[in-house]
Amino acid sequence: MAATVLVTMGLCACESGGGSPTAPVSPVTTRGVIFSPAVPGDAAIALRGTASGSTLEIEVYAVGVDDLYGLSFELRFPADLLRYEGHVRGVFPSVEATEAAAGRLLVGATHLGPVAGLSGGGSIAIVRFTAIANGSGRFDFSGEEALDSFGDRLGLNWHGGTVSVDL
Repeated sequence: MAATVLVTMGLCACESGGGSPTAPVSPVTTRGVIFSPAVPGDAAIALRGTASGSTLEIEVYAVGVDDLYGLSFELRFPADLLRYEGHVRGVFPSVEATEAAAGRLLVGATHLGPVAGLSGGGSIAIVRFTAIANGSGRFDFSGEEALDSFGDRLGLNWHGGTVSVDL
């Protein structure tokens, strides 16, 4: 009886896909959204991204800054590939973003009151997009301005990136 049980279990294992090691293997295809950031140097505002399925989250972040109190910029993105969904703030208590036109997001972030600005680095905002078409395009900054807590302009480098969509 024990031999019958072992033979029956062995047959069930073969029928459920545990069979031949020569079975064909399907090729793995990578689909979705891939963001490739430019590498920032010293004292910069840059982008980095994470993707899940058709959702892309772009983090606008500061690195190597000293007393960054506020900043404003236009984030240009490929509107033929991505649709702006919304944003959340980072370390600044006040962050606003408005889509001025297709592919143009106006962003402003500031500290409030008599406090020191951001030193070192940190997240400014996370901007969420949904992929709507296949292709590739660029994220760039335009009209960028950064100020310290005294209202003086800061000389920062601004780094964008590229996106590739394969839905």
